[in-house]
Amino acid sequence: MKRLLAMAALLLALPWQAAFAEMQAFGRYEVYYSLFASDFLRPEIARAYGIVRANDRAVLNIAVRRLEPAGGSVPIKAKVEGTRSDLVHTRDLELREVIEEGAIYYLAEFPFRNDETHYFKVRIHPDGDTSTLDLQFKQTLYVD
Repeated sequence: MKRLLAMAALLLALPWQAAFAEMQAFGRYEVYYSLFASDFLRPEIARAYGIVRANDRAVLNIAVRRLEPAGGSVPIKAKVEGTRSDLVHTRDLELREVIEEGAIYYLAEFPFRNDETHYFKVRIHPDGDTSTLDLQFKQTLYVD
């Protein structure tokens, strides 16, 4: 839980150019996703998650929450798979599940070049549901 709070606090403290964070609603599900250069993580946080810190490596963070009938939402497990593309290549995202007290999220790391736009297509299959949530977005990444 402490690591999750540290990562959340870190993302909120990043300048707007350093991190991209959004939420997309899919009926009774909310998908939260963020993208940032891994060198913005403090060394101890990166070590705890096994993330390589570098200004030319990005981290994609995805979390899925289910809206509850009584209000609020809860984190849920899901099968998360996807690709990232530039103008030439398409590569699979190697997402790994992280479960902590009160949180479930999926992380992928990858290298990038300065001023390079990446196109993301992510398919999310919430556990216990037959629906598929298709998340698509693009983001230009910069080496600082």
